[in-house]
Amino acid sequence: MSVSIMDGVGIKDKIDAYRRQKRNEKMTESIKNAIHNVLPWNRNKTATETPLLPPTNDSEDVQDMESTCSDDSTDQSQCSVLTTVTYLLYFLLWATLYIIAIEFEFGAVYFVLSTLVFIWLNTGSKPKKPGELSAYSVFNPDCKAIEGTLDASQFEREIRYGIGSMH
Repeated sequence: MSVSIMDGVGIKDKIDAYRRQKRNEKMTESIKNAIHNVLPWNRNKTATETPLLPPTNDSEDVQDMESTCSDDSTDQSQCSVLTTVTYLLYFLLWATLYIIAIEFEFGAVYFVLSTLVFIWLNTGSKPKKPGELSAYSVFNPDCKAIEGTLDASQFEREIRYGIGSMH
C-alpha cells in the first residue's frame, strides 16, 4: 500500500517538475522574443508577440507532455534578408563616416550627435489603435483615466481612510 502512495507522490513530483521546466522554457522564450523585438530590423514582423508572463494552465501542460514538438522554423525566420542587408549597409555607412570623423578629430562629437539622432528616430510614437486610451486623461473621452493612474481624489481617500478603503 505504501508503494502505491510513493508512486503517486513520485509521479506528482515529476509532473510538477515538468510543469516548472515548461514554465521556465516559456519565460525564457518570451524574454528572448521581447529582446529580439527591440531590434529595429525585427519591428515589421507580423508574428504575434508573446507576453512576458505566460498564463499557467495545468491541462495545457499535461497535453504538452503527451504531444510531440512541432517545427517552428518558419516562424523564426521571418526577418527578411533584404531588411537585414539594408541595416547592415546603414551601419557600414555610419562606421565609415565615424572613421572619417575620427581622422578629422571630430569623432566624439560625431558619436554623440549620431547617438542623439538614433534615440530621436527610435522614440517616434505610432498611431493609436481605435478605442485605445491615452496615458493623459485630458485626451480621453470624458477625461477618463487609464487603469492604475493615481489621481488627487484617490490619493485624498487613501490619506483619510487608509489604502484599502472604498469610501
